[in-house]
Amino acid sequence: MDLDVGLGLRQGEAFGLAEEDFDFDAEVVHVRRQLRWDSKGRPYFCLPKGGKTRISPLSPNPAKRVQDHLRRFPSTACTLPWRNPEPPTTELEARQRKPITVRLVLSTSQGNRINPSMWNKLSWRPALAKAGLLKAIGEKTHGGRSRRYPVYELSRADILHAIRHTYTSTQLEAGESIVSVSEWLEHVSPQTTLKHYAHSVPGAGKRGLAAMDEWFDQDPQLNVPEMYLGARKPPTGYEPVGQNGIRAR
Repeated sequence: MDLDVGLGLRQGEAFGLAEEDFDFDAEVVHVRRQLRWDSKGRPYFCLPKGGKTRISPLSPNPAKRVQDHLRRFPSTACTLPWRNPEPPTTELEARQRKPITVRLVLSTSQGNRINPSMWNKLSWRPALAKAGLLKAIGEKTHGGRSRRYPVYELSRADILHAIRHTYTSTQLEAGESIVSVSEWLEHVSPQTTLKHYAHSVPGAGKRGLAAMDEWFDQDPQLNVPEMYLGARKPPTGYEPVGQNGIRAR
C-alpha cells in the first residue's frame, strides 16, 4: 500500500487516516488516530500506538497518488466511538468515548470502514499469492457457506507491517537521521530504531573511522583545546590560539 510505504504507517493508522489529516501545502500528514476492532468485532477510533499523535513528512510523489486516489474514490464520512466501543456507564466515560466523525481515505467498495482481518484474508494475502510471494496450502468454507476460500501459509514476512520496514530501511539507507526517522515512526526512542535497523545505516562504523584516519593524516601538530591544557605552559616555540589549540610561531 502506498500509504504504508510512503509514510511508514501501521495498518490501523492507515485505515484510520482521514482526508483532513493531509496538509498538502506543508507536505506533512498528521497521524492522529488508528482504527481498531475489539474482540466482539466492534470498530472504534483511538490514539496511535504509544498514545501520541505525530507528524510525518509527505514527499511529492506519494502526495500526488493520494490526491489521485481521492479524485477517483472520494473520502467517506465515518462516525465511531473514541477510545472504547463499550457503552458508557458514567458521565466521564461518556465524554471519553464520545463518537467522532472523520472522512476516511480508505474504505471498502461499499464505502464502509475496513476490517483488517477480512482485508488481510480477502485482499492482501491473495495479492501476495498472485505475485508469487505466498503459497496457498488448502481451502476452507466461511461461516458455513458453500463458497470456499484459500488458506495460505503463515509467515511474518507477509504481514502488512513488513512495508513499514521498507519505509524505514529506505529512509536510513538514503542517509536520513535516525532521530528524525524515529520521530516519524513514533518509536519509543532512537535507540529502538537503531536496534532494529542499524544494518540499514550506510557506512555504519566506517564514517567515524574515516574521520579519525583523516585526523591522523593532518600535519603533526598539537591540536588540543586550551581548556584541557590547564596551567601547563605551551612548549617553547608555540603560542596559544584560543580554543582552537596551539600553533607554531
